[in-house]
Amino acid sequence: MKTLAKNIATILLISALALLGEWQPHEIPEGVFCDPDSDCILLPETPLAVPVPALIYLSCTGGKPWDIDSVREIHNELGWAIATCGKSRNRRATDINEDDILHLHAKLERTGKVDKNRIYLFGFSGQGAQAIGTVLRHPNLFAGAVIDCAHTGGVTFFCEEASANQAFYIITKTEDWNREYSEKLHKLFVNFDIRDTLIIEKGEHAIGPAEDILRACRWFEKISTRD
Repeated sequence: MKTLAKNIATILLISALALLGEWQPHEIPEGVFCDPDSDCILLPETPLAVPVPALIYLSCTGGKPWDIDSVREIHNELGWAIATCGKSRNRRATDINEDDILHLHAKLERTGKVDKNRIYLFGFSGQGAQAIGTVLRHPNLFAGAVIDCAHTGGVTFFCEEASANQAFYIITKTEDWNREYSEKLHKLFVNFDIRDTLIIEKGEHAIGPAEDILRACRWFEKISTRD
């Protein structure tokens, strides 16, 4: 009985610490730095001849350092920097999320290793809506976005001239309840000759594999060589 009681007490303690944010079930991945704002960044380790592109990963529950590990192949294959915004999440005001995203953007610029003209956002569902809205509102700061199964509720501003040099990789599913928004967004970009691609995969509303995001970044690399 004492052993059982001790085990229960341990489980309760771990649960309480996790809720308080004082304990996490994952270790911080190798090479990832996290700051007091709960933003995490993975940068190239060696000195660079030129700054590299960067992807900011937005999570519906707030970015975590292991989100970076889930898409680390973007860093390994393409040499990009990857960052997560710890505070931006669903069920939080869009403008407050955006303030934290812009703060992280400024941190990336200050590293001196990131190409300020090639910073992209990724988001799924509600954070996809956040990503597309933020990128369109700040065409001078973001080169584009990868949006997965997102609606367009975060879009409050669009200027075809300002977004002429941006690019958008749109992913949806055949049974995604947000599919119509993705298709309309794609048509909008086509009408204004803004670079984009629409990928329709089989399935329901769900975040795709990390390979989807890697393919998006490869696409950004490909079109950037045409500029």
